[in-house]
Parts: sequence; C-alpha cells; structure tokens
Amino acid sequence: MNIRLALSPLALAIGGALTAMTTMSNVMAAEDVAVDENLQVIGHQYEGYAEHMPQSGTKTDVEWLDVPQAVSVVTKTEMQDRGAVRLVDALDGVAGVNNTLGEGSRDQFVIRGFDALNDMYRDGMRDDGTLQSYRSLANIERVEVVKGPAGALYGRGSAGGIINLVTKRANGDNFTHVNGSVGSNNLFVGQVDSSMALSDKVSGRINVESRQSDSYVDHVDSNDFFIAPTIRVLPADGHTIDLDVEYAHQELVPYRGVPSKNGKPVDVSESTFYGGTNDYQESDSIRVGVNYDWLLNSEWAWTNRAAYNHIELEQKGTRQGTVKGNEVSQTVNNFGYDPRTTTTLQSELVWETDSNQMMIGADYNQINIDLTLASDKTLPSKDIYNPVAGPTPDPGFKPFRDNTTTTTGVYIQDVYTFGDLSVIGNVRYDSMELEQQKAGSAKENLDDDKVSYRGGLVYRLNNDMSVYASLARSWQLPYSGIYINPKLAEFFHTDLKEIGAKAYLLDNALMLNAAVFQIDQEQPETNIDGDVVNKIEARHQGIELEARGQFTKQWDISVGYSYLDAENKETGQKPNDVSDHLFSLWSSYQLDDNWRLGGGVKYVGDRYAGNDEAVALGDYTTVDLMAAYTTGRHKVQANAYNVLNEKYILGATNGTSGTNQIGYGAPAEFMLSYGYQF
Repeated sequence: MNIRLALSPLALAIGGALTAMTTMSNVMAAEDVAVDENLQVIGHQYEGYAEHMPQSGTKTDVEWLDVPQAVSVVTKTEMQDRGAVRLVDALDGVAGVNNTLGEGSRDQFVIRGFDALNDMYRDGMRDDGTLQSYRSLANIERVEVVKGPAGALYGRGSAGGIINLVTKRANGDNFTHVNGSVGSNNLFVGQVDSSMALSDKVSGRINVESRQSDSYVDHVDSNDFFIAPTIRVLPADGHTIDLDVEYAHQELVPYRGVPSKNGKPVDVSESTFYGGTNDYQESDSIRVGVNYDWLLNSEWAWTNRAAYNHIELEQKGTRQGTVKGNEVSQTVNNFGYDPRTTTTLQSELVWETDSNQMMIGADYNQINIDLTLASDKTLPSKDIYNPVAGPTPDPGFKPFRDNTTTTTGVYIQDVYTFGDLSVIGNVRYDSMELEQQKAGSAKENLDDDKVSYRGGLVYRLNNDMSVYASLARSWQLPYSGIYINPKLAEFFHTDLKEIGAKAYLLDNALMLNAAVFQIDQEQPETNIDGDVVNKIEARHQGIELEARGQFTKQWDISVGYSYLDAENKETGQKPNDVSDHLFSLWSSYQLDDNWRLGGGVKYVGDRYAGNDEAVALGDYTTVDLMAAYTTGRHKVQANAYNVLNEKYILGATNGTSGTNQIGYGAPAEFMLSYGYQF
C-alpha cells in the first residue's frame, strides 16, 4: 500500500513554509474543551515543544540554564505531531543524534558519532530489557538526551551521550484516551491511556498498545503488544511511591538490507529482500520497577529506585556475506537470550540550600546473559540484482555462553553558586566485574576499578541566558560488557571538552542551545596476556545548534543542526555510518480552535559503511507533513512521511559485515489517526 506522490509544486510550497518557520513557532493552544462542575478539562490539549526542567543532565532539579552540558528534550506534543509510534520516530529532530539500521530488528542510535546502543535509560536507570527490540512510546512522557560522556552520573558507557526515557505517571487525574491509526503497508496501531484516582492516597494509570504492520520490504512484517500499568501511593506527607510494570511482546522479521558492489550499495528496489522467508525474531520482555521519593524537609530529599528486567528472545536471521562478481554469499546466524536479566538498585540523597546543592548516590547493576547461538555457513550464493527469496536452513539454538556483568558505583555531585557563577563537580567510582563461561571452556574474568568525573562552570549573563564550559571523562567496557575478548582486556576511556551557550527567549517560550565540543576516545588492544599492544584513538569534534519552543502562541518549532568531524586519528577515516552534517526542522501551526498543520525536513550528510570508508552511503533529504482537526473530544490527524519519495540509505550494520548489510529507508508512506477522550 505504498503511496508514490508527484509533489513538485508542493515541494516549492514546503520550502517557503519552512523558511518562514525559522522566524516563528510553538503552540499552547487549547482546542474545544468541555468543563464539568469539578473543573476537569476534557478534550485534546497541546502542551508545546519546550521542556523547562529536564533532569537528565544532573539527575536533580538544577535549572537547564545551569547545566554545563548540552541536553535536548523531545516533548509529548512534538511526538504526537510527528505521528511517532516508536522511539526511532521521535528522535529525528535532535541535533547530533541519528538512527542507523540496528540490524533491522532494534533501536540503535549514534550520538555525536558514537554508538549509543547500550546507553539507553528509563527514568534515570539503565534500560536493558528491550535492548534488542523497537521500544514503544505508549507510556513515554518525553525523551531527554544528554550529549557527550555522562559516566560521572550514569556509570559505564555513554561515549557520545545517553538517552533517557521519562515515563508517564499516575497523578490523580481521571481520563481515558483511545487512539487508533491505520496507514501504509497494512499498518494498524491501537492505543489506550487511562488514568484514575482510586482514593485520596492512591491513583493508577495504564497504557496499552497493539501494533501490526507489513513493510515496504517484501516478507518483512511485525506484530507488537505492549502494556504498562503504574500505581502511585502517597502514604504520608512528603512520601511518594510509584510501582511500575511493563510487558512487551514483539514478533518481527529482521531486515538485513542489501549488499554493496564497487563501493556503493546495490541499486535495487527498496522492497528487495535477501533474507530467508522463514527468518524471525520473537521476544517477551517484562520490567518491574519501584520508585520511592521522600522529602525529608525543605532541604533534604531522598530517592530510592529498583528495577528488574527479564527478556527471552529468539532470532533466526539470514545475512549477506561477501560479494564476488554478481553474487553474494550468505549465512544463517541464530541467537537468543534464555534469558537475559538485569537487576538495578539506586539510591540518591540531595541536600539543597540557597547557594549549594549536593547529591550523594550509589547504584548497583547486574546483567546476566544466557546466550544461545548457532550458525549455518553452507548457503548457496544469491544474485545481487535478482535475489530469489525462499526458506533457509534453521540451525536451532544451542547453549553458547553465560555472561555476567556487575557494576557497583558511588558518586557525588555538587553545584555551588557565587552570584552569577555556578560551579559543578561530579566524581564517580565504579567497580566493574565481568565473568564469562563458554560451553566447554574454562571460565574467564575481567575486572577493574575506574573513576569518572565532570567539572563545569556556568555564568549567567542575565536571568535568561548563560554560557558554560565543561570537562568530563567516562569509561566504556569493550563490547559494552556483553562478553569478554582476551584481546580487548583494557577498558576504553572517553574525554569531553565542551563550551556552549543557552538562552530562553520570548518569556521562556523558546529554548536555544549552542555547543562546541571535542571528544577523544582511546581503545587499547591487548594480547592474550592482557598487555597493551596497540591503541585506536578517535577524535570527534563539532558544533551543535538547537531551538525548541514557540515564537507565537500559534506556532511551535523544533530545529537542530550539527556539524561533526569524526575520524580515526591514525587513518583519518570516518567511523561506520556517521554523517558530517545533520539538519532537522519540524514545525506546527494552530490555524484556529480546530485546525493544526505541520511539516518538517530532515537532511543527513555523507556517510560510509565500514570503518575504512569502504562503501559510500551518500546523503539524503526527507520531507514530512501533518494535518490535525480537533473538536471537543474528537481528534483526527493525518501524517505523510517522505512525501517527495526520496530513495535513500537509512544506515548500515556495524563492523566489517556492515558493508554488505545496508538498509534502504522507507519510500512515501502515510498514517491516519483518530483519537477520543472520555
């Protein structure tokens, strides 16, 4: 059901509109509403694109202007306007962030040129439960992105930054909102968001989503179910307890893209499928969490969190190998989690006075992976221009290894203010232990203790504008700690230097952020005795410009641009799937009480597949449009994606294999949604 549109006149109109959008924006427009005797607002409301108190940059309520690091926020309203269903849809407009192929089966983002697959957080805690899947937005209130190494707060990882999903909470409101969407490729999405005050002390909320779709790629489809109930209890003044459960079931066919020849992706239709018609991925993930906030008095607050993730997964995937002539070799690689579990505990105590805020924290994280793995390397080659799809052998799922990664950290953060100058310091100590047991082999261990830090200065030019400078260091586990390689027995480290400026304009309606940064990463290579024999050094430096919020009460805007010079310092070559230029503009305008129109453009600059610039992926530009009509409790919205039908490369799988696993992006598609608020 792909649509292909001839839109040359429309393209000119869009160009004019997008030019105007750079001088106007944001909406706080309330549409037709009905008010009952309890003053409860019924109907659809837009809350704007500016989030004034993102907490991911410090884990506390330090004002955004006083955080010495770039922090971007995608609000619920922006996600709704974009028609975002999955996380990959929501982050298109964040400067310095781009999505990649993710092996055609999961979310995978690049932040400032560094892979952020293992740098996902949920309500400030590491989120590994849906690591190998596409995350739902059904219970997500907003998405916060901290740019640059953030290990001084969050521990291991975060070379380019972290992505924190802030979930919807029960807060005593009474409403039920249902939404149904249909679209291209037999897309259907059904959602329910229901909240209720059960008593003065207890309230509940539940989000449910069912999603099924075919794909623009032949034989590729998906079927998802997600449910997330949450309960808030207020046992006494100053005490808040949130209990959360999330369950996700996902079935999909992995899309491994197309091979390459002579340094370019094979030029075939976007619908071309090289995999096996019996390929699949099926996963079941459950997460249970509890959050306890205790406001001891006006100066002291104590937060304790705990979460447990359990995921079972199986994937049978047919992959392209090497190209010879006009044929590509293939293998079948099966893997599974049987299961993969994550346990996280966290405690943070905050002391705040007029001029000082101090946080002392500790956390514990353990990931256990029972990995099953099997492969079949005897497949016949396929014609790269006319692959014939059919079933491929299924080698099953054999016990392969058991990995346990345990990290324990303690950290302190202090923010001290001298008039217009604020000084922030973070120090974190981590003890990291890795244990690996391969089937039929001796047990292997890798452990170390590391110290991460961040130091920053922020100067307030006035109440609405600040400039900042910061230095930071984070540590990364080789392969993110999911397994041990004796030739990578030393941890990586990443150093950040950043200066920037932030401002609120138009009575705090518009947020502006500019940053200049340099990130250096060192990756030691060792021999089997653990001695360092070589070091890979990378430098990523660039600028980021971003604006989010409103210019008028009718016009919202989200615009970001980043330039990134990322290279291996020895070879001068770009890393895999990293663009030099990223630009995104999205805006919406409230015409009257009923009509809302929006649109956006995204540009991704030149990239390469492989770490030796083996395959040029080129650049691309996509244009999206939106129109919504609301009246009372009803809302109808239409979204059109890639309306100019640009043929482009979405991204490539990491590593050498990525040169022949390159994914085309979707052609023109649409989605029509209807929502009703009870």
